[in-house]
Amino acid sequence: MNLEYLKSFYWIAKCNSISKASKKLHISQPALSNQLNRLEDELGSSLLKRSNKGVLLTATGEIVFDYSKSIFALEENMHNSIEELDKLKDLLSIAVCKSFGSSYFASKIHNFKDIHSKAQIKIDTYNSLDVINKVLNHDYNIGIILNQFPLDNLEQLEFFNDELLLFTNKDYPHDSIDIKQLIEIPIIIREKQSTMYKMLDNFARANDLDIDNFNILFSTNCVSITKSSIINGCGFTFFPKSSMYIELKNNLLKEININNANRKDFLSYKYSVIKRSKYELNYYEKRLKEFLLKV
Repeated sequence: MNLEYLKSFYWIAKCNSISKASKKLHISQPALSNQLNRLEDELGSSLLKRSNKGVLLTATGEIVFDYSKSIFALEENMHNSIEELDKLKDLLSIAVCKSFGSSYFASKIHNFKDIHSKAQIKIDTYNSLDVINKVLNHDYNIGIILNQFPLDNLEQLEFFNDELLLFTNKDYPHDSIDIKQLIEIPIIIREKQSTMYKMLDNFARANDLDIDNFNILFSTNCVSITKSSIINGCGFTFFPKSSMYIELKNNLLKEININNANRKDFLSYKYSVIKRSKYELNYYEKRLKEFLLKV
């Protein structure tokens, strides 16, 4: 069946007028009538009846019109899907762990955008385990996590060294505390599901401390809440060094050394960029990976 003829019939029936359909399709009325006649010859049945009120569908015309609506709806959906695919070519969606994405990465991504101005960048932050799950579930193709996880179906590449340090308000009178004082100072920590919490827990255990005995003000996965609280004199927090770069530079808070502590290496870690093992990165995802390796 000639789809052009079917489209001509569809618009004649939809507009209830050959002249209106002619204007819609930018085809002369004689040419449109000719296409309708050819379609009727092909189907072996009359499709329309002309009347003073326009055109009326015959019984066969009703059937053909119903099917043509479905056919051209599918055609429209196909074109829409192709347009959406074209838009996705410029979309760069990144799942980033909160400790990296909420501060340091946010301060650097504009450099990437300066180079790749057409990229439509979308950054969402989660804890590292959620980033992994969302990449494995195809919600994102690329992610950034804290440390590495032993998963065969995940390709992981370390690119950035960092460490958890103890921070407090800039007016705190001391530059250091003893390790045993950790259970005394009011402290804000990450939620138990986070990798940072587990690192702090391991560090506490290595120093014969129980994190459950800490004087915990509250736990939160919100970077801005933690920073605002510390800057305004609300206790202490363990936070990535990279995430506090701007606050330290502007003398909004201070780093507190921990004396007599064992296994400070438990607080050191690396960030890794991840993707599914069998997934091939698209253009902007490859450029982002290259950018991260330079960061």
